[in-house]
Order: sequence, then structure tokens, then C-alpha cells
Amino acid sequence: MYRYRWVLKSTLFALLLSLFAVVTVSAAMTADGPGNAGSSLPGSAAGPRTADGISQEGMMDGPVTMEVVYGYDNVARSGRILPMTLTFKNSMDQDFTGTLRVATLEPEYQSYSGRSQWNYSTYSYEYPIEVGAGETAEQKIQISLSDRVDQVHLSLVDENGKETASRRVKLDLNLNTAELYIGVLSDRPERLSYLGNMGINYSTLRTRVIELDLDTLPETQRGLDQLDVLLINDFDTKKLSETQKEAVWEWAQRGGVLLFGTGEHGRETMSAFSQELLAYPLPEAGVFDIDMAMEKDSAARDEGVLSLSCSEVELKGGTELITKGPLVILSETSVGNGAAAAAIYDFGDLKEYCSSNPSYVDHFFTELLGEERLNLLSSGNGGASSGRYWEVQSLINTGNVNRLPRVGLYVVLGTAYVALAGPGLYFFLKQRELRQYYQPAVAVLSLCCTGMVILMGVPTRFDGPFLTYALIQDAGDKDTTETLFINMRSPYNRTYSVGLDPSYQLFPVSDSSYYDPAQAPALTGAEDPDMVIRYGQKATRIEARDTGAFNSKYFQMERTQTNETGEGFSGEIRAFDGRVTGTITNNYSQTVENAALLLYNQMIVIGAMEPGQTISLDGLEGVYCATDLGYAMAAQITGASQYGQKVDIEDQEYVKALERANLLSFYIDNYFSGYHTQGRVVAFGQDQSGQDFLTDQGIETYGCTLLTSQINVNYEQGGLVYRSAMQKHPNVLSGEYDAVRNTIYGMNPVILEYYLGNDLDVETLDFHRLSDEVVANLRYYYTVPFAGDMYFYNYNTGSYDLMDSSRSRYNKEDLEAYLSPGNTVTVKYVYDTAGEYTWNIMLPVLTVTGRRQS
Repeated sequence: MYRYRWVLKSTLFALLLSLFAVVTVSAAMTADGPGNAGSSLPGSAAGPRTADGISQEGMMDGPVTMEVVYGYDNVARSGRILPMTLTFKNSMDQDFTGTLRVATLEPEYQSYSGRSQWNYSTYSYEYPIEVGAGETAEQKIQISLSDRVDQVHLSLVDENGKETASRRVKLDLNLNTAELYIGVLSDRPERLSYLGNMGINYSTLRTRVIELDLDTLPETQRGLDQLDVLLINDFDTKKLSETQKEAVWEWAQRGGVLLFGTGEHGRETMSAFSQELLAYPLPEAGVFDIDMAMEKDSAARDEGVLSLSCSEVELKGGTELITKGPLVILSETSVGNGAAAAAIYDFGDLKEYCSSNPSYVDHFFTELLGEERLNLLSSGNGGASSGRYWEVQSLINTGNVNRLPRVGLYVVLGTAYVALAGPGLYFFLKQRELRQYYQPAVAVLSLCCTGMVILMGVPTRFDGPFLTYALIQDAGDKDTTETLFINMRSPYNRTYSVGLDPSYQLFPVSDSSYYDPAQAPALTGAEDPDMVIRYGQKATRIEARDTGAFNSKYFQMERTQTNETGEGFSGEIRAFDGRVTGTITNNYSQTVENAALLLYNQMIVIGAMEPGQTISLDGLEGVYCATDLGYAMAAQITGASQYGQKVDIEDQEYVKALERANLLSFYIDNYFSGYHTQGRVVAFGQDQSGQDFLTDQGIETYGCTLLTSQINVNYEQGGLVYRSAMQKHPNVLSGEYDAVRNTIYGMNPVILEYYLGNDLDVETLDFHRLSDEVVANLRYYYTVPFAGDMYFYNYNTGSYDLMDSSRSRYNKEDLEAYLSPGNTVTVKYVYDTAGEYTWNIMLPVLTVTGRRQS
């Protein structure tokens, strides 16, 4: 009997143990997705893949299935905007209406109780989806993909919130090797395949070629965000749609590099962009013998001469990057913050040569992109979407100074309360023999003072979400482009939402964890999102969930609209021999402040302009400045330089000048850097409480608006051409020189070879030094003008001749012994080491005047 009971108990225990094991395994499988137990753990092997090769873990499909393609045919990189194409197939006999949810991770730097660490917040993008019965629908979306984040989670829910399909997509990203993404648009892309997997910048970068065509070329500039270079070669650009052309041009303006290979079909290749880029129409293609030797590296010179069909290209304001005698092989011109470049040959004709001599590809892209850009890309932190967090924070981390408490009033009130509640009230009651009422009187006085403190604090308190913004509005002849940065905050530690104009594209601006990365957790789909971006027809709604009181959330908003009202600045400007003449008209319906004209290393401060007012530039003083030290220019224009190092956050005029200087400096550094021939008019709107980008009413906003327009500049007069000799960076023969900032440093002499252009008969050469007011302002940034001796290399004697350092102009006769046959002049700078500073020494800017060679 005892044995029977023991067997019965053992059997019952075994059954319970088996049931517990089944439940445990089932729960584990459910947590990781059906059929993928454990697949969502960090570092686990990739899950099942579709026919397209996408790793899609935790897959679940119902009556409506979902397929995903990301990037360019599943080729993508982190730190950029990620385009995705989703295909939905409805197998039901009724229409499906629901929501697509896309979850991703954004890094966030947190510091609590002296401990700092990186965490990741979950951002959810929500899109309305409708699929007809038995039909297939396609949805194209764009999301922000932060540095080193290699996963997204997608789910499809119906109107009742029931999940009908889901994917955890493990992106196939190269997180170990920095890559240079080259988009190729060509009718014969196979001829350009050799450009892939090449080592650039001492092999710190590997090239990756992305083949595009009319169907796959994006129609928005953000759709091109993954690319560093877009090469258009052997392709008729007239076939591009108007939206595709605008997307390519706007992408270049925002930092992309647009490269054309011309050759035999140069006219067709550049046809869609000829008006914007070409100084003169392209001539008929001809056959030229091209010396492929790389002059900068004589020890590793690739000897070879190729006979190639070429189209000679002259870009507006072009900089000559690669030349061979009188032949310009590669030239480049600035396009906003990016560039457009053209080579005279067809890149497909170089396939055989470059396959045997890959170092030529390295040489070409080094000249095209420059060492600074290549080093940034090699570091892995050169993404178009990452790295701006701290810059943006300085723009929109301020607020309305009228919200600051008046400390002096509180001090007066506190002093008065102590005086009244103490001896004042006591002696007042004692004289009237009412001392028994002293304590009740103090209580009443305390209540009155408390009420006054509460009333005095009303202007400083927020009763709901509030936004600080910085808007850059660039008005052209046809379109107006807006870039808006917002800082969203709430005074309460609870969920809140803000509705925004749906015509804007919206992306978060988050910390970059590249230099101190934390392990990104796996997305399972069960996370409660910290931030929800919900796209609708009437509004794009941002919902912040439990972010903490006054915790900032930064976003970037963009849109391009037709300029139907003709807003902006217009005019006719001539710059010659250091003098700027012409007119500028304010076509806005509002008065603008702090208006200025920016040229390359020269600016004219205008001030306020009334609506419709035309200002003559004749006689206005030009200021020679440093374009690549944006804050020094911005402080001069906005008046922030007048305050020096004085800081008074209660001074409303000072705060306004500081905010405007920060925004203008950001614009110069990010949208107007490098050499440029166009003029740019900048000014500020007076309204600091803009509401146009909001759909919700009653939300407090505060910020500033920068208004800009580009105006062409005429640099010719009487058959002579006036231009900067800094179009092409000087060749450094000796010493330490920063070409971007035009500065030298250290105690050793610096020898620079300036290229004046082989298409000019030089008449005069001018050395422009910084204006006095700029010099005074630059000292706050540890930058001083050059002071010392200057020598010219004499080609007749082979020695350096000391020049008069106070002299700024040299005519044709003066330069006879110093100009090389290739129209270069070599200058040696010997800094006076007795100066107060030996770092960031600003050299003069050279301009040349000459007559075009026939």
C-alpha cells in the first residue's frame, strides 16, 4: 500500500513537472516570436531570411502579410535617414484599415547622482494603412537610424489595436569598416563596377557602389541621405522627373557631392543641371591625350597616357581640382553646403586602367572630397544625421527671458517681510497697546506675502508643453525651403503631445553614442515607446511619454514649398577690385533686422530693411572677414560682438543678439561653407513667437527666424575678371597650414603655392587682410592676423625675395619674375614669433584680376 502511494505521488509529480516545462517553453517562444525562441537576444544569430535576403526575426503574418525592403535593395548604413519600402497583401474579402508601427532606438545620454551613462529610448513611428480586399498596397517611409543601431521592429495593427503582422528586421550593416557610399546613375552601370570595394584615404575607407535607375532614384532629398557621392555618367538627365531633379539638387545643397562624368555624352549627362552649373554651354566632345600621372605623389606615380573622348567643362565659380597643363580634368563648385563636380571624361572609359591602377581612384576621390571630409567619414561619425546634437542644442536650449524671475523684487519683498513681521509690526502694535494681536497679525502678513510671491511667480510658470525653435527659411525664385529645429519640453512629469503641420518632414535629433557606445538592446515589439511620432492627414503628432519635467526633446523639421508670393531678397550685385556695388530689395511683407550681404571672405552689414525697401550698396563699407569662422562673422552682424565677454542673461537685447549669432553661425558653418561665387543675403524676422508650424492652439513658442536668399554676383568689368585666388586650395610646400580656415600655426615658416588659373593673363594680385573690427572680435577665439615677413619665390634667381609686408597690391610688372609658366605664385610666410600668439594665425586672402585668354 505504501509503495502504491509512493508510485502514485511520483507519477503525479512527474506530470506536473512536464506540464511546467511545456508552459515555460511556450512562454519563451511567445516572448521571442512564434518559431524563434531566443532569436531576439543581443548577439544571437540572424533569424530566418526572406527571398530577398533580409533577416526578419520574430515574423508573424495574418490575413494581411507584410514584406520589407530597406535602404537601396537592402544595403544601408546607420547614422543616416533610412528609407524603407513595405508591401502589404490583403487576402481577406474585406478592406483592411489599420496602423503601421515602426520602432527603433535613439541613444540618450543620462546623468543621475554623479553617474553618467548611455541609454536607448524607443521611438515609434506610426503610419495609417489602408489595403483593399484582395489587393496589394505599397508604403514608402523614412525613419532616423542612429549610429550603430542595426535593427527595427515593424508591426501592423487593425482598428481595434490587434496585431495582425510583425517583423523584427535585423539590418545587414557594416559596423566595423567605414564606407564611402557612391550612388551610380548610368545606362551602363556595369562599366562603373570597378569603383566598388576600393581603398580610399590610406584604406581607412572602402567604397561601396549603389546602382540606381529612374525607378529606384528617390524623389526626396532625404531619400538620398544614405549616399556620400552621386555619380551621373553616360545618362540623359532630361529623363529625370522634376521631383527627382529637385531632390538631387536639394541633397547636394545639404551636403552631398554631385559628380558628373561627361566624355562623349557630356551634353546629355549635364543637360538637366546646365542652367544651374555651367558658365558656358558644353562644346562638342573631342579626343584628348590624358596623362594619368598623379603629381602629388611622385614616388608612386602611375605612368600612362590615355586617349579619351572628353568634354571640356567650365562650371560657374568652379575650383580646379585636377589639372594637366592647360587641361582641367576635374573641377568643382559649391552648392550650398555641398558641391557639384564634373570630370571631362567618361568614368566608364577608365575601367581597364583603374582596375590595374586602383591608386588612381584613391587619388581622384581624395581630390574630390578633400582630406577633412574623408577623415570625418573614416572616423565612422560623418553621417548626415548624426553629429549635430550639440550644435542644435546651442540653438534652441534657451528661452524667453521674460520668463526669468525678477530676483531683485523677491529680495525687496523678503526684506520688507522680515522688517514688518519683526520689529515693525511689533512696535506698531505696542504703541497702540495691541500686542495681544501680534501673532494673528504675523499670520495674516505671512499669508499676504505668500500670495504676493505666488502672484509674482505667475509669469515664470508654464501650464503646459512649450517649444523653443530656430527656423532657417531660404527663399529662391521658385521655391522656399524651410529647416526648423524645435526643443519640446513640458513642466510636468507626465505624457503630453504636440500637433505639427503635416507638410513638414520630421526627424529626431539625438545624441551620438559613437565614442562611448552602449550595447543596444534587442527590440521585441513589447516595449512601451518613450516617444511616438504619429503621422496623420491633418497633423503629425509627437507624443512624449513620461520624459520628465523640463526634459528636452529635439527634432528637425523640413519642407519645400512653391514660392507663390515672391518672398525673399532680390537685386543686382557687382563685385570688382574689392568694391561691391548694386542694390538689394526686401520682398518680404515684414521689416527685417540685422540684414547683411555675405560674399566669400567679405561682408557688408546693412541693418534693418522695411517691406519693399531697396538698399543701394554703393559706398557701403565692406568688411574682410573669415568665412570659416562663422561665429566671428555672425557676432559682427547681429551685434553680439559689442558685448564682448560680458554676460547678462537678464538683458533682453543681449540674449536676442546671442540667439541670432548662434543661429547665423550654425547656418554659415553648415550651409554656406567653402569657396563660393554667389552672394547670400541674410536677415532676421522680428516675430519671436511663430505658430505656423503648429496645429494645436495655446502652446507657447519662442525662437528666431533667419531669412536667406541667394543672389548672383557679377565679377567682370571692362573685359577684366576679378576672382579669388583661393578657389583651389594652395599647395603646401612647407610648414603647417589649415586650408579650410586659411590659418598657419607653429614657429616654422610656411610656404604656399597659389594657383591663379591658367585661363587668365594676370593684371594685378591683391592681398586682403582682416578688417580691424574683425581682428578685435577674433581674439576671443584665439585667432590673430598674420604679422611678419613675406617672401616671393623668384623663378629667375631661384631664391626668395623679401617683400614689403605693408604692401597689398602687385601689378603685372611687379609679378613678372614671380609668376610660373602655369600661373602660380609661391609665397613664404615667416611669422613674427614675438607676437602674443603662435596658433591660428590668419593669412591674407588673395584675389586676382586678369583678362581671359582667347
